[in-house]
Amino acid sequence: MTLDQIANIVEILGVVAVISAIVFGWLQIRQHRSETRNAALIALASSFEDKEFTDAYRLITSLDKSISLEELSGRGEAYEQAALRIGMKFETIGLMIYKGYVPIDALEDLVGGAALALWEVLHQYVTDMRIDRGHPSFMEWFQWLVDRLRERGKGDRLPAYDAHKSWQSK
Repeated sequence: MTLDQIANIVEILGVVAVISAIVFGWLQIRQHRSETRNAALIALASSFEDKEFTDAYRLITSLDKSISLEELSGRGEAYEQAALRIGMKFETIGLMIYKGYVPIDALEDLVGGAALALWEVLHQYVTDMRIDRGHPSFMEWFQWLVDRLRERGKGDRLPAYDAHKSWQSK
């Protein structure tokens, strides 16, 4: 074997090594993104088990749809705090979905229906707060999230117990 042939083989091996490193790096990045999304989704799911959130959920869902700022404020501080807790939770979730940290389909399955129901109660309160406080971006990501869920037809979907009743473990 000549020196030129050896040099060609070494050059080919170098190219193969570089391509292999690029492919390996790409696979590592995909795995890291998947793990990050899974961790974010698990943390998100766990956050709904928080006592303060469940108490806030219970209070807000006991209200009539489209409650105004005046009506909600008349219910007392516990209701105002509950509305803010719910709003801030879904603000965070909306932004996390927009930024790509949490896939919308997973959130949709987890609490999409709750988000829509809570927005039905709070949307007038949010509108009133925006006007009253001169803060047009108040709970903007909550509204954005609800709009995306509606676009995806979340309100028209069957509940999981019907939609997946024929599911079997693999």
